Amino acid sequence: MQRLLRFEDRHCLASQTAALLLDAMSAYQKINGSVSLCLTGGSLANEVYDNMALQAASSELNAQQVHLWWNWDSYVALDNPDRNSLQALSRLGGALSLDPSKIHPIPSSTGSSDSEAGAAQYDQELQEHAPIDICLLELHPTGRVAGLFPDHHSGPSGAFVSGVTSAANSDSELVTITRKGLSMCHEIWILAQGEDVADLMSEAFDPELTSPASYVSNSTTLLWLADSAATSLLPFHHCLL
Repeated sequence: MQRLLRFEDRHCLASQTAALLLDAMSAYQKINGSVSLCLTGGSLANEVYDNMALQAASSELNAQQVHLWWNWDSYVALDNPDRNSLQALSRLGGALSLDPSKIHPIPSSTGSSDSEAGAAQYDQELQEHAPIDICLLELHPTGRVAGLFPDHHSGPSGAFVSGVTSAANSDSELVTITRKGLSMCHEIWILAQGEDVADLMSEAFDPELTSPASYVSNSTTLLWLADSAATSLLPFHHCLL
């Protein structure tokens, strides 16, 4: 099932996505006692995390029962500012009393021999805790989601996580969730913002094409959250009641 929520601008998109995430996570906790959220990287995603930090105190979320994962990260040193996990935790950690034992960052070059070894380690950990409740992605102007680039394949067949060493439009090594890994998420939420992703969004809704943004199993709930510029090439109707 696919749904699209359209917001007026980037500010509304980030703020409302944060509110929706906090509500959805709280709902999972009411049913299961805990919730697992797979975070992504990117400037828009970081704005969502900033808004989550601002809104957390007024939400019903129990931060102690939140499991945090990441769907991609740069394979660099643990304290490198390019690390998505470092950027996200610097935004969320002060506002949410997270349980350190429930934070699952992707292995870095500090603690593993290479990106493939780090991917294999994270793959095993992720499979032991699957499925993930909500996976947040951001559509990049290159067509990338997580560390999945158009026309690029990496990793062993059937793996949940893979190392990426030679992808187009990437000048560094990455560790990313795979198409197989995305299929084990109950819900996938994809952020899209700006005119430079409008073409990519229209392609993602074309069943004849196979862009990374369409790497979702039929059983997964897919929610697009986009601003008016990103959805400018998609048909929509105003309904006045």
